Amino acid sequence: MGLNKMTTEMYNIGMLTTVTKRMFKSLQKLSFVVIVVGLLITCSGCVYYNTFYNARSAFNEAEGQRKSSPYGKPRINSNLYGRAIEKSLKVVENYPNSKWYDDALYVLGVSYFYTKKYNKADRRFREILADYPDSKYITDCRLYLAKVKLEQREMVEATELFEELFQSDISQKLKAEAAMGLGKYYFDNRDFDKAQSYFYALRDSLGSEEDKKVAQRYIADGHFERLRYRDARKAYQEIIEMEPAQDEYYHAMFRSAICSYRMQKIEEGFEYLTTLLEDVRFFDSSSVIKMQIAEGYEYDESPEMAEDLYLEITNEEELKKKLVAEASYRLGLIYQFDYDSLNMAKEFYDKAVAAARSSEFGREALQLSSAIGKRETFARTAKIDSTSTQEMIDEAAYTQLQLAELYWVKLDKPDTAMIEMQYVIDSFPTAYDAPRAMIALSGMVREHNKDSLAADSILYEMLARYPGSDYTPSALEELGMLGSDMDTGYAELHIHRAEKYLGMEEIDSATTEYQYVVDNFPESNYYLQARFALIWLEENYKNSGDSTVFYEYTTFADSFPGTQWATLATNLTKYRPPTNQETVPGEPGLDDSTKATSIEDLAAADTTLVTGETDEGYIDPQAVLYIDPNGDRAIDLPSNVAVMEVLEPFEYPTEAYASGWQGDLFFQIKLDFDGTVSEYIQKIFAPVEEVNLRAEEAVRSSRFNTQAIPPEAVSLWYVYKFTVIMPSHLR
Repeated sequence: MGLNKMTTEMYNIGMLTTVTKRMFKSLQKLSFVVIVVGLLITCSGCVYYNTFYNARSAFNEAEGQRKSSPYGKPRINSNLYGRAIEKSLKVVENYPNSKWYDDALYVLGVSYFYTKKYNKADRRFREILADYPDSKYITDCRLYLAKVKLEQREMVEATELFEELFQSDISQKLKAEAAMGLGKYYFDNRDFDKAQSYFYALRDSLGSEEDKKVAQRYIADGHFERLRYRDARKAYQEIIEMEPAQDEYYHAMFRSAICSYRMQKIEEGFEYLTTLLEDVRFFDSSSVIKMQIAEGYEYDESPEMAEDLYLEITNEEELKKKLVAEASYRLGLIYQFDYDSLNMAKEFYDKAVAAARSSEFGREALQLSSAIGKRETFARTAKIDSTSTQEMIDEAAYTQLQLAELYWVKLDKPDTAMIEMQYVIDSFPTAYDAPRAMIALSGMVREHNKDSLAADSILYEMLARYPGSDYTPSALEELGMLGSDMDTGYAELHIHRAEKYLGMEEIDSATTEYQYVVDNFPESNYYLQARFALIWLEENYKNSGDSTVFYEYTTFADSFPGTQWATLATNLTKYRPPTNQETVPGEPGLDDSTKATSIEDLAAADTTLVTGETDEGYIDPQAVLYIDPNGDRAIDLPSNVAVMEVLEPFEYPTEAYASGWQGDLFFQIKLDFDGTVSEYIQKIFAPVEEVNLRAEEAVRSSRFNTQAIPPEAVSLWYVYKFTVIMPSHLR
């Protein structure tokens, strides 16, 4: 029994050991699985953490470089911000439920902002504001969203966000950033009063030491822009006392000198500039400083001393060409206006053009040099005697009148201009432009001599000497007598009556008025218009269907070749009515709504000046005006899209004085998003080529306000009307 019991117990122990071993093996397998799963989870967390860690590291390094940059000149490391974007996107896309999701969104938003991806930044900041109202980044996101809106030119929302932050109970640092954003916005929009309230808040309480210096500069510049030179100089002096950076010190000293000049304290201005000139830190700017000192000598009526400095600058070959151009240009002005030496002035103007033709001073110098050069062109070379034809007399008078205008408008020689204008009146009394010369002389006497009585007497003499002249309405306008009993007896008046009758479909009355001009004003510039109009009326309202009108047009064209009206007559003889043409409502075409109701409208649409004729027949010029280079439809430039600036403003050319042309030119233009003209095509031209060239320069150099145009429509072709108006003193 004992043996059997022991045997039984040993058996049981063996069985237990076997069970234990099996259980242990099972536990080992389970532990392995748990460990493996745990390791996988841990590794996944490591990958996620490492990804975000790398994103944050790149972001922090980029932010550190930006924040340590000189104030106002941030260093933006696009590569580091780009790496932060790449890593943060992986966190956002793969781990949307992680605790660092809003951190990743913030890194993305800020990185997008500093890499100028404003739409993406906008979306990320809004996501945080909407989905993570308790995030520690909420206030920062609101601030950055305001900055984004500022960059996107969404000004109303931007200023509202900044103002909300400024009024909120937030940290002083963030409130200072909001104040800076608002101040800069209002300053850039020239609302200096509003801007300064925020800059004063920055300077006096909110801002850091750097903020205060920046705010003080804006305060000073705001006074300067509003011509408050005493306040501006005082504010610049405060900058100097704030131990500013080198460039800020230079700006404050230089502007203080200009303020002193404007306050007629020339010597004090010299003191500021001399201090800068003697400072070795500003050696590279010495020529600019000398230029300003020379300008001070001009204010002080010491042109000889100014001349010496300008000559010194022009002889420094290592200088930038623009500085040489400016110094040469100013020397030209001294010789033209102080020394009355036009030939020497022209030499310096030419030197300015050679140095930097495309610069501001090069362009001005070119115009003045050209004006001086034209003196020889307009010199009194014509010899008028009993054998001279009226055409020769008219040409000589016009040339002499151009010379007088040149002295008055371009060369600023009013006394010489008046002498030359009187010469036109005395020497060419039968010339077409003689009454115009009398009107011009009257204006000169009124403006230069301040003698209205003498000016009016010249006008009355002109009306008595040249009754019925084309210049009669200009004289009446100067005397304030348009619409009075004196307002009668000249061709233009009958032309206007004819056009009025034509608009009312009173064809017989219109015909009578045009015929009156033909019979009574053969020397008028309106004579050809009236003759053409009579043929046009016959074609459109009294056409018998035979070839009479055709021969009248061709005879007219042969009789007056080279004129605007002859060209138009030639084109009308080529007219073939379109067949089976349907006019689309609202589109330019040949329906009654677009039919010319005046001869002047018809002339403005001269079909030789646009590409409008096809193999099938004539295309209405108004239709051609709306066909863009791709064959698609161009549209009118919206009336609320204003011209913001014109780098090459239109100036009425002397070449157009004789014709006295004024009217509307039409262009097709394409705009860039910044409002500049990227492409342009002139569609309807003036009869004077110089007018077209100058209009083209003005349109090409214009910048439009495109904020009123939806972004998707900016790149369309637009039809733009450019109006040319003759200067009042030439009318």
